[in-house]
Formats: sequence, C-alpha cells, structure tokens
Amino acid sequence: MLLHLISFSVLFRLIASELNSSDARNSRQRYFSDPSPYHSFNSFRPYWLNRSPFIDTFDDVGIIEPVEGRSLLPNRFGLTSQIEDNSNDDAIAGRFFNRRVSNRGQPTGNSNGNRFYSKMRNVNPLANFMPCLSSTAEEMGVCLLAPVCSYYGGRATGGDCRMGLTCCVNEVTSCGPLITFNNTYWQSPSVISSETSCGLTIKLDQYLMEQKKPICQIRLDFLAFSLAQPNAESVCNVDSFQVAGAINKVPVICGDANGQHMYLMLPRSSTSVQIVTTLGTASGPRYWRIKIAMLSCDSEYLAPDDCLQYFTSSAGSVMTFNWVDTTNRATRQLANQDYYICFRTELVNRQASGQVATMMCLSHCQVSNGLPFSLSGNAEARSQVVGSRACANDYIVFPGGFSFPLTDPPNQRDRFCGSLLSQNEEDDSPQTICSTAKPFRLLYRTNGDETLSITADSPRVGNQGFCLNFEQKLA
Repeated sequence: MLLHLISFSVLFRLIASELNSSDARNSRQRYFSDPSPYHSFNSFRPYWLNRSPFIDTFDDVGIIEPVEGRSLLPNRFGLTSQIEDNSNDDAIAGRFFNRRVSNRGQPTGNSNGNRFYSKMRNVNPLANFMPCLSSTAEEMGVCLLAPVCSYYGGRATGGDCRMGLTCCVNEVTSCGPLITFNNTYWQSPSVISSETSCGLTIKLDQYLMEQKKPICQIRLDFLAFSLAQPNAESVCNVDSFQVAGAINKVPVICGDANGQHMYLMLPRSSTSVQIVTTLGTASGPRYWRIKIAMLSCDSEYLAPDDCLQYFTSSAGSVMTFNWVDTTNRATRQLANQDYYICFRTELVNRQASGQVATMMCLSHCQVSNGLPFSLSGNAEARSQVVGSRACANDYIVFPGGFSFPLTDPPNQRDRFCGSLLSQNEEDDSPQTICSTAKPFRLLYRTNGDETLSITADSPRVGNQGFCLNFEQKLA
C-alpha cells in the first residue's frame, strides 16, 4: 500500500510540472506575439521614445505592465514631443538581436532568436557606464561598448576604460537637441544666424537607462565661450546666455567666459533644464563649447547649496564672467550678478604633513594690461570711497575679512568695491585680505547699470569685474 502511495505522489508531481511548463511557454508566446508597443522593447534605445516609460514588472502570466513615468518635455524649442520609433529599423530587425519573423511580420513564438532576445531584453548596455577620460586627455565621456557608442551617435576615443569598453564622447552641434547623457559637449553650430535663439534641453529621469540615479546638480564647463559684449551700462542687450530650471541664482551672461563654470541646483521633482543662447545683430564672431556634466545626488563632487561656482583646490584664481586681461577700458562687468563663489576647505602642507586650512586669503591677480579689481569708482587703482553710500551698488562680500599682515588695531571690513582691493578707504595700495570664517565663500553682486544710480561710476573708466588669487593657509 505504501508503495502505491509513493508512485501516485511521483506521478502527480510530474503532471503538475508539465502543466506549469506549458503555461510558461504559452505566456511567452503571448508576450512575443502580442502586437502591443511593449513587445518590441529595445534595450539599446531610450525607452521614452514614442511610448510611456516603463520598467520590467511582471504579473501572473508574465506580461510586462507599464508603470507611470515622467511626462515628455515641453515643446520649448519647437521640438516634437514624439520621436519616431520605427520597429523595422536595423536594431530591432536583427542588427543586435537575431529575431525570426513570420510571413505576417509578427515574431514567432519559440524561435532561437526569440529565446536569445528573451534572455537579453533585460540587459542594459548602459547600466554600468562610468565617466572616463579620452585617449587625448582633452575630453570626458562615458565607458561603453564601441557599437553602442556608435549607435547613439557618440565618438569612440579609446581612453582609460576597461573590460573592452571605449571612452565614448557625446557631442551635439545643433540648436534644439535633447540630451540625456552625462558628459555631453554642446558645440555651437558652424553657421549662426543673427536675431535668433539657439538652445538645448537636458532631460532628467532616473528611470532612463543612461542615468540610473536621481540627478541633483548639473555642472556647465565653458571650454570656449564668446558672445557680443554688454553695453556701457553693463547690460547684455545684444547677445545673452541664460538657464531655466535651476533653483539657485544663475545670472544672465554675455561676452567672454573661457575656462569658467557654473553649478545648477535642481529641484527634487525636476524633469528638465533648458539652456538658451539669444543672439542679436552683431558683427563679431560667436561661438561656444560647453561640457554638461550630470551629478547624481550621492556624488562626492556636489557643490554646497546656493553656490554658482565651487573651487576644490587650495590655491588658484577666481574671476568674474567676461573679465579678461586687456588694455581696452570699455565696460566688461555684467549687470545684475548676484551669486556665491564657494571654496572647499582643503589640506595644506606644513613640513610635509597635511593639515586642514584655517584661513583663506585673496589678492590681485598678476596682469599685463588689465585691471585685476574694478567694480566701481571714477578712477583706476583706488579703493572704496568714504561714507555710508560706499559699496552700495557693485561689490563683493568676503565674510570676516581683515588685512594681512595684521595691523594694530586690526582693520576689519567684509565689503569691498572701488578699483583696488584694500581695507582702507580712498587708498591706492592693494592689500591681501584674509578670513578665518568658514565655509570660505564670496558674494558677488552688481546692480542693473553703471552710470544711472546714485554714486554713479564714470563712463570714462568702464568697470571690468575682478580677477583674484586665492590661497588657503594655516593661521
């Protein structure tokens, strides 16, 4: 009797296993023969193309269910919100996946190609990308397989990637593109028309394969940048560069900004950021090359809140947008600038042992022909004037500033203007100004004109902005 019970139990398990296997095969056949927009999902293509964002979630019968995703971008630059996704293109038809197709154009249920596709449909060729440096050490990119890099329009440069990957540099050279890749370069078009706008949109979505994580900040590096100069009142009335979608104060700029950078702080629910260059009628050349880096919320390179610029070295130089070392005294300072310049506290060496800096000092840059400090005033090389109206319009604030070496009694001042950096009023000798207040930072602020507000500046001496050396020290 016991032997009969054991035999019946084994037979029952075999029948149940065969039924389950048959159900699984049928569900896979229904999935691959289903003409819904999800059956042709291509892991080499961003999933937001012409369909709702989704991730792979399966119900009882193994069918993918869409989940709610972020909305498509607004049509700010005349871009269509739908991008054609031709299911018969090379990638889907078999360039990457060898999928068999029936006479009626539908994929067959159990072909070898479909079994391979079934294994590969959850593989993300972008999932493990890492930032990299190109072989020329001049450009940044992301590590990808060379075919994937080419498929996305990138440029394979070799670089310092491993595991057979190449450093893929993504570059756009048009107006109106939508970008989703980290370390993308935006190069100005070869032909730029006057009286027009040229911009791009940065799409942010942690469910995009090429991003993976929420993005908290974007860093813009101006590798090359030249637009028309401001007018005599420091206003960018011909050309301008501006940003929409950041929560920190991002000023409108024009003129020259080679080597400058900006950090854009993003709101928690941000889905896009727009960068727009507006071009008027001007005879000079206009060009730009901007690197766009996306910083995830857990990145160690995030700037402190409210900081437009962030420096991470113990010594260097900081300058305002459009400052250059030139003999031309036309106005180069820009109107309505209001932002913080921040400095990470660094280790400084004393007798070969690193110690945390306790003081930071500012001094004039070494220049050939330009003015290293020119914010206000009627004469060159003159510090702020005497009186309560001094430094009311255009100035910098260096919290806790004092002159170094120390004077007796100490002369403390944290707001500076004029055309020379000094604690003293109406002085013609520059000083080194230091502070022990942490975190180390500068506030730079200008009003909307040069000669109209009270304590007007002289139109004969156009203000240039500033170029200051900084150095962190031990007090």
